[in-house]
Amino acid sequence: MYNQDTHEMIDIKPSWLKKLENICESEPDKLHIVFFDEITNALPSIQGIAFNIILDKEVNGIWKLPDNARIVAAGNEMKDSLAANQLAEPLFNRFAHVYIKTTPDGWLKWASENNIHPAICAYIAYTGGRSLRSKYTGEKPNADPRKWEMASKMLYKTGNPKMIRSLVGEDITNEFVEFCNQEVITLEGVLQDKYTLEDIALLNTASLYLTAVNLSQVDEENYDKVRSFVSKIGPEFESIFNSLYAQGNEKRLEQVAIKKLQLGG
Repeated sequence: MYNQDTHEMIDIKPSWLKKLENICESEPDKLHIVFFDEITNALPSIQGIAFNIILDKEVNGIWKLPDNARIVAAGNEMKDSLAANQLAEPLFNRFAHVYIKTTPDGWLKWASENNIHPAICAYIAYTGGRSLRSKYTGEKPNADPRKWEMASKMLYKTGNPKMIRSLVGEDITNEFVEFCNQEVITLEGVLQDKYTLEDIALLNTASLYLTAVNLSQVDEENYDKVRSFVSKIGPEFESIFNSLYAQGNEKRLEQVAIKKLQLGG
C-alpha cells in the first residue's frame, strides 16, 4: 500500500493471516490448517507467489506463520482436468502426496449416508460404476461424483430425470431415463402379498435394481416384511435395499444390524 506521507510502499498484514494468528493464539493446543484449494489450477507465475508461504512458512517474507499452523493443499492431476497445470518442482517436493481415488462402492456408501436420490444410487450400482464418471472434453457436460450430487438435488426438486442432462450430458441422461422407466414391483403390492417368485423372475436386472430402490421407501413398521421379500431377489439387491432404507439414520441402522444378527449375517 502507498503511504502518501512518506512516499513509500508499506506492507499490510493480510486479513486471513490475522484470523489465523487469532485462532492459533486462542487455541494453542490445536493445529490449524491453511488450505490452498485447487493449487494446480494456478498458473506457474501465481504458484510462485505461494512459494514463500509454503516453503518458508512466511508471508511477504515478513510475517511468520504461527507454530501451530500447518499447510494443506488440494488439486487435480493434469490428466484429470484441462484446467490443471504442472506443479512447480519445489512445491511438489515440499508436500507429502495423498492420491484420492473415488470407487463406485465407496461413493455409493457415501451417497446412501448423504441423502443422494435413491434412483441415482441404483443407477450407479446397476452400471457397475461405469456412469459415475465420463470423460471431460470442455465441450459438453460430463459426469463425475460432484455432478451426481448436483443431479440428485435437481431430481428431488423437479422429479424429472430428463432435467439432469445439463449436468451429466445427453447420453448418460438418456440411459438414466430409460432405467427409471423400467417396470418395478410396488411397495403396496408387496405389503398386500401380490407378488410371487415367478413375478420376480420376469424382471430384468435394471428393474430389480429399481425395485430395490422403490421398496426402500418402506416405513419402520413394515421393514421386516419387505426385507424378507427383497431377500428372495438376491443378496446384492438386499444390500442396496438396506443401505437406502437406513440412509444414515441411526435408529434404522440399528434395526438393520439387529435383523442381520437374527438371520446370522
